[in-house]
Amino acid sequence: MGTKLWEKFKEIIYKDVSRESESNDLSVLLRCMAIAEILYLILLSGIMAYLNDGFLCLTAVFNVGIMAAVLILTYEDRSIVGMYLYIIVNHVFIAIYCLRTDWKYYYAPMILVCIMLFYFNARVSMKTKVYYSAGEAVFTAAVLGVANMLPMNPSVGEGPGSLIVILNIFILTTLSSLEAYAYSLKYTRNEEKIIQYNKKLEDMVSTDALTGLWNRRAMNEHLSLLENGFRKHQKNFAVAILDIDFFKKVNDTYGHGMGDYVLKSLSSILKETMEGLGSVARWGGEEFLLTFEEMKFDEAVRKMDALREQIAAHEFAFKDVNLHLTVTGGIEDYSMTDSIDAVITKADERLYAGKTGGRNRIVSRD
Repeated sequence: MGTKLWEKFKEIIYKDVSRESESNDLSVLLRCMAIAEILYLILLSGIMAYLNDGFLCLTAVFNVGIMAAVLILTYEDRSIVGMYLYIIVNHVFIAIYCLRTDWKYYYAPMILVCIMLFYFNARVSMKTKVYYSAGEAVFTAAVLGVANMLPMNPSVGEGPGSLIVILNIFILTTLSSLEAYAYSLKYTRNEEKIIQYNKKLEDMVSTDALTGLWNRRAMNEHLSLLENGFRKHQKNFAVAILDIDFFKKVNDTYGHGMGDYVLKSLSSILKETMEGLGSVARWGGEEFLLTFEEMKFDEAVRKMDALREQIAAHEFAFKDVNLHLTVTGGIEDYSMTDSIDAVITKADERLYAGKTGGRNRIVSRD
């Protein structure tokens, strides 16, 4: 029961706004702050009633109504109006209570809450926010000056006074925490959006659009990392180049739609098979470059040949066409005497030897 009520309460609090010009973040924050302040004002009115101060009791009760209006405005897509109403009413409240009781009861720090709320509104220019901060300083100085010039504050008493201080500290902490939490959520969401956007950009420049594999640029960066890993920690790796046999004939006979399907299907096979073994990229056209990482060269050759057999057994079915294709590859391992470019060149030379030697084979060392 309690869980359902809490979920319903959250649903009401987080209800989205319908106008694009409204900020849902501001609406939710205002709702939370208005509810917290309503509870605070009810308790404060009780204390003032106990002290027989009818004026301050009625002031608190009146402010409860105003906070209820602020709450209602957030559900009518008028959160900006609600924000200004919240700030204005709190300033009137601060001035009255500081003059009627005393500055020491922690009413004045509520100004900081108003400043944070005003800055939270992204639709207000920074110049206006700076002017607002300066105005708050003038207001605070004016209230303090008047309070010192008119020492008419009635005695509250040690017990009720301590209770007021505790209550005010509690509400200030609550409201400040709500605002800090709202700022934190907004910052986190913005940071996540930036991270996602940067990742999307990175994927766009590093991924082949047709196959979804790395492109040549991304693989070159990865090869540089593998080279550094070998030089620093002697982590072995091999580089292989794979080419689809008679791929031009597939395009000429069945069209580029079939050719694209073959490339995408083969890419899926390569990506799935190479997981945990190394990496794969579309090197260009119907060529793919593979890396076999942290394994001996003989094992990499066996893995490569098993991959060749798997592809030869696969049926590429597209529309009413069913094809069996073969691939040819060349493979070379990296050593400190070679550069990455030299290793790729050797793998490419072995691929060429496999093509001239009959295709459907993996060529390694002589």
